[in-house]
Formats: sequence, C-alpha cells, structure tokens
Amino acid sequence: MSHINEALRKAQKDRDAHSLEYTGFLSSRKEEKRIFWRRALLWSSVLLILILLAFTSYSWWDSRGQKTLEPVDKKTLATRPQAGRAATVKPSLPKSRARAKTSQPRTVRRAKDSPQEAAASARGSQQNAARGAKAFYEKARRFHKRGRLQDAKRFYQEALRLEPSYVDALNNLGVIYIGDKEYMAAQRNFEKAARLKPGYVDAHYNLACLHAIKGEATQSLVHLRKAVALDRSARDWARKDTDLENLRGLPEFEAIIGG
Repeated sequence: MSHINEALRKAQKDRDAHSLEYTGFLSSRKEEKRIFWRRALLWSSVLLILILLAFTSYSWWDSRGQKTLEPVDKKTLATRPQAGRAATVKPSLPKSRARAKTSQPRTVRRAKDSPQEAAASARGSQQNAARGAKAFYEKARRFHKRGRLQDAKRFYQEALRLEPSYVDALNNLGVIYIGDKEYMAAQRNFEKAARLKPGYVDAHYNLACLHAIKGEATQSLVHLRKAVALDRSARDWARKDTDLENLRGLPEFEAIIGG
C-alpha cells in the first residue's frame, strides 16, 4: 500500500512539474507578444508624427507662396438710366475704373489730320448718329401708335439725344408732354421744331392746340392761322379737335376753319 502511495505521489510531482513548465512557456509567449505590440505602436506613433509634420510644413509653405499671388477682384459699375417720370433708355457706360498697378500702353496719335480727313470723319459721325436717331424714332412711333406712351417718350428722347434737331421727334415728344400736362416742355419742343423747320405745319398746329388748352386764345389763333396757311387740311383737323374747344364760338376761329 505504501508502495502504491509512493508511486502516486511521484506521479503527482511529475504532473506538477510539467504544469509549471507549460505555464512558464505560456507566460514567456505572452510577454513576447506584449513587447511586439509595444514596438509596433511606438513605430506607428513615430510614423504618424512624421506625416503630420510633413503635411504642416507643406501647408505653411503653400500658403506663404499664395500670399503674393492673390488675384485682385476688379468690378465695373455701369450707370443706370436716370428716372424722371419715365427713365431714359441710355446705353450702359462704365464708370471710371480705379488705376491699375500695371501701366497701360498709350495711344500714339498722328500729329494732325488733314482738313479733308477731319471733315470726312465728322460726316461719318453725323451719319452714324442720324441712323441711330432714326432707329430710335421708328421704335418710338410704334410704341406711340400702340398707346405705350412712356415707352415712346423714352425712345423719342433717345433719338433727340443723338440728333437734337430731329423735328419729327421734337413734335411727337411734345404731343406726349401735353398728355402728361408738361406744358412748358411741350411748348419748347414745338417752338424749336418750328424754328428748325419754318414750314412744318404740325409744329404750328400743335402750338395752337397747346395755347388753347392753356386758355391763351390769341396765341392759339396765331398758330392756327399759320398752320392753315401751310396746309389747308389743318382746317379739317381743327373742326374735330377737342383740344381747340376753348376757341369754338370765337368769330376768328370760325373764320379760319370756314374760310
């Protein structure tokens, strides 16, 4: 029995020794793994720091280089039409720009144009202005016929800006001024048209209407008589025109339209 017990104790000691060896082996393996991961973490941290330093340095140099290359935002403001009762249609003109940093090349001018060249240039400018004025006038007439009087007014004004002596535009704009009760402006237009073209019947007839509306019978009769002398058709206009209502019943008026 003691022999058996002795054998059992010996077997137990062998098992315990084997267990200790196995445990020690496992512990050493775990320690090696910890060391490996610590080293991996250390190198990863170092690499990350280097990457961040490189990125920061690049960003700093890049931003420093761009400071001298910032574009200057230049804006051009355009003038708008001035508004009275109705804005005048004017081509947009740029306001004076701020002086640029870089110098602009100067235009080289010839010493002097010959008189013939100067005259030809002036004629060309006048012809261009006349064509532009006619285009504005035709557009104004279309609006006038459609009853779009403020649009017509703007384009008549544009025609006169290009050609101030455009008598038809002066006359038609004066008619619109009468409708707007701008009597002084209307009178200036009609009188200017009559001065520029003394035989212009419409200007004298419209002056007769304007003075009649204002209750100025004497001046109205003077211009009506002049209009009929220039064109007998003015009598027919006067018979139906309500603008001449203040003259009806006057012997002079009846003599003019009935003669």
